Amino acid sequence: MKITITGLSSSGKSSLFSACTGMELKDSSKSVQGIVSVPDERLNKLSAIFNPKKTVFAAIDFIDTAAINTQVKQDRISLFDTLRVSDALVCVIGAYRHTDIKSIVDEFEKLRLEIIINDLDMAVKRSERLEKDIKISKNKSEKQKELDLVQKIQPILEAGKFLYGTDFDKDELVIMNNFALLSRKPCIYVLNINDSASLDFISELETQIKEKLNLNSDPSPVIVLNASLEAEIAVMGTEEKAIFLSEYGIDICGRDKVIKASYDRLNLVTFFTVGEDECRSWKISSPAAAVDAAGVIHSDLARGFIRAEVVEYDVLLALGSMQEAKKAGKLRLEGKTYMVKDGDIVHIMFNI
Repeated sequence: MKITITGLSSSGKSSLFSACTGMELKDSSKSVQGIVSVPDERLNKLSAIFNPKKTVFAAIDFIDTAAINTQVKQDRISLFDTLRVSDALVCVIGAYRHTDIKSIVDEFEKLRLEIIINDLDMAVKRSERLEKDIKISKNKSEKQKELDLVQKIQPILEAGKFLYGTDFDKDELVIMNNFALLSRKPCIYVLNINDSASLDFISELETQIKEKLNLNSDPSPVIVLNASLEAEIAVMGTEEKAIFLSEYGIDICGRDKVIKASYDRLNLVTFFTVGEDECRSWKISSPAAAVDAAGVIHSDLARGFIRAEVVEYDVLLALGSMQEAKKAGKLRLEGKTYMVKDGDIVHIMFNI
């Protein structure tokens, strides 16, 4: 899963990248990638039971790019190429550099406008090309379907709206996948505040940003944090970090907030595989069937799927072993269509 952190210049997007990855950036104009293990205490407890040779956490690729408002042509091309192949966007608003809420909201709207303009530019150019192609194409019906779709989304973008609230049929969604529109990408908004921001100021700021999103039928979550502070926390040792978080009254560090919001926005759930060799957490989009979970582990498991042995995490933890779960009748056999739930421990039985 690739999540790109973006924002206007000096918004603090690179500081947030450092907070999420623990990497220090020296050149924020270049695209940089960092792989982050997704913390999950459940996997730690499962490993304590099985004492495996390896414990492997699910991972997220965080990417930092040039500022979304860069005017350097090559940087801009690289930036939008990266954004298009991302699974989600973390949009950073530099609230720390403004003294009034209106200025912060203006930056929020400017960032969204950059995304909309990119999509609108694509729609206009594609519309012009399709109109020419239809005149000479033998397959006019397919070209016309694509043109109809472009003409459907163009006025929405011209109105300054993302495409979250627009319904598309199956055929339109297939065509849409080729567009890689940024205004359909799942977004998480991060309000990057400073230490002096009061609770009342933060509360009012959150309210106004969420109201703007609601007006556009936008379900994107909003996170408030201090990216520079979080970047310092990211490189601390475990004990030092615990003391620091306690002193600042921080319950959850910024990295974990961003990961949780990403999982929620992308409808991801976690399932586990366990054993003496390896205990591992896996992420999968929900709803997902057992055969899909098998495919996440390895394509051969999906191809040769017979059935899945499944037990809930809480049940296994209470009983203490797979043998006890089986004795208690809690280890179930499920078929391909079983819908995987968050916390399921899954063993795939297959034959190729």
